[in-house]
Amino acid sequence: MNIDIATTLKTILVMLVIAVVIAIVIGVRTIRSGQHLEFYRKRHDLVERGWRFLLIAIGLVAFGLILVRFGEPVAYRYFPPSPTITLTPTITQTPTITQTPIATNTPTITMTLSVTYTPGLPQDVQATIQTPMGVNNDAVFSDIQVSTKTKDGLVIDPQTSFDPPVTHLFGGFSYDKMALGVQWSAVWLYGNEIKCIETKPWTYSPGGYGYTDCQLPADQWIPGEYTVEIFVGQTWKASGYFTIAGQVTATSSAPQATATPTLTPSPTKAP
Repeated sequence: MNIDIATTLKTILVMLVIAVVIAIVIGVRTIRSGQHLEFYRKRHDLVERGWRFLLIAIGLVAFGLILVRFGEPVAYRYFPPSPTITLTPTITQTPTITQTPIATNTPTITMTLSVTYTPGLPQDVQATIQTPMGVNNDAVFSDIQVSTKTKDGLVIDPQTSFDPPVTHLFGGFSYDKMALGVQWSAVWLYGNEIKCIETKPWTYSPGGYGYTDCQLPADQWIPGEYTVEIFVGQTWKASGYFTIAGQVTATSSAPQATATPTLTPSPTKAP
């Protein structure tokens, strides 16, 4: 059974709360018992012992506050998270029967791809970027996994296809080497149409697990293919893909690679 750092810190905090309650109860009872004694020496010893328990409780509270504020970032600095396993779709080609060409003086057409698509941050989001620490090129992100569920801040049961109706989706990822204050953005796209945008300065630990989410009315999740993209500054870092099942009623405006045919004659000797 694997226990992550966040769960361990929560367990320690629960134990600290129990210890604080016990120390306060013992301290109060001891002070009250001492106040009812007639002998000065015994009364003084019991009251002093009670105050010691109360001081211990105050110390435990202070330790718990430090653990909540600095515990997780310090732990991730010495125990960086391991990359998550991602689903990679594969394409299986089906063999087809082809006819054997004969010798003819027929020119051949060579298809050449002239466009390579690279994700870019939308212009509307670029205008809001304010990165006081500059671009963080060392930051790394895993591929984004999409799900309708989270547990303890982690995305669980990721899928690549969802049956409607859906309203709230989460894109989970792991990350490392993020700097405090750098601007990060998450964009949810249906083709070229922006569905959700999240952009703000980074205020979390340098490494760990996180997610971005998009909540829309069910009728705005149109059947088709969607993309989730993460940027640090204006630099693309990771993407995730998923599909809303159903009949596609409109063509997506997603970027397409165009093919430029070139004519290359291949003369052959006629019989």
